[in-house]
Amino acid sequence: MAPNPEVMKLWPGCSGNDINGLGEDGSDPMRPVFWRTDGSAPHAPVMYYFFEKSAENPVLNEARKYRHRIDAIPIDEEAPTKVTHTDAEWVQKLKSAAIECRADDVGICAWNTDWQLPDRPAPKGKWAVVLAFKHDYDNLKAAPGDQAYLEVMAQYERAAEASINLTNWIRRQGYPAFAKTGPMLEDVLMIPPAVEAGLGELGKHGSMIHKRFGSNFRLSMVLTDLPLQADAPEIFGADVFCQNCQVCANACPPDAIFREKQLVRGRHKWYVDFDKCIPYFVDNESCGLCLAVCPWSRPGIADNLVKKMARRLPEIAE
Repeated sequence: MAPNPEVMKLWPGCSGNDINGLGEDGSDPMRPVFWRTDGSAPHAPVMYYFFEKSAENPVLNEARKYRHRIDAIPIDEEAPTKVTHTDAEWVQKLKSAAIECRADDVGICAWNTDWQLPDRPAPKGKWAVVLAFKHDYDNLKAAPGDQAYLEVMAQYERAAEASINLTNWIRRQGYPAFAKTGPMLEDVLMIPPAVEAGLGELGKHGSMIHKRFGSNFRLSMVLTDLPLQADAPEIFGADVFCQNCQVCANACPPDAIFREKQLVRGRHKWYVDFDKCIPYFVDNESCGLCLAVCPWSRPGIADNLVKKMARRLPEIAE
């Protein structure tokens, strides 16, 4: 599917794939490419066009108002006295608090400076607490369209509110904490820590696959110095499954999903062609079709796939 000429008129004189490190054999620092509210990313004119194009859509405008509600939530000061528990006890208490804050799953990993963008102040916090929020599948499978967009925005709101509430819970224990709410994250990446924290594997469509939710979820995060212990990444077969599955690649209207892993900043990984995906996304005011058609996303399927892949993984390991 050819991109809209109106979008391509705004395309900068550089490839988003080059900025993302496609084909590079080194490990250069991450660079911004699209979502930057201050316009500092090379493809910012396309981003602004996206918002202007949908400005007359009352459904989308109403969905975006959640950002104002999130901004209005106050951030607590750190309590002057630190509550004391063992690391293991803190993990249990933190995860219980995260679920009470309406997260559907939570994982913990040590923060890695490779996940931050060097043109922004370095984030604070030794630990990343990554939260997962499941979509309503019936809404998501309507993608691309207003119904799916509303669902995505609803889960972004739930994710942002939960990360702020969990941040405040940690601060009330006397420890620093900082919410990373998405989707307009401008200083850190969220998928790499989510994988490291055991919330899933990277899928062929460039998003994560959770062992229970499939691709049908969103993320938020809290960075903190609360004494914790890391979860381990979990390998349950999604990556192996994607090597043979072509459902998302076949369904992608602009044919943006590579069918084989690509070299990206020195690593072979699943990658989506930015220069094909973003023009379609912008022109259609959203997408998410690849997440909806992913076999792992369909209700009741993920559990069976995990069992199936568990039988295959020993053979693959050999």
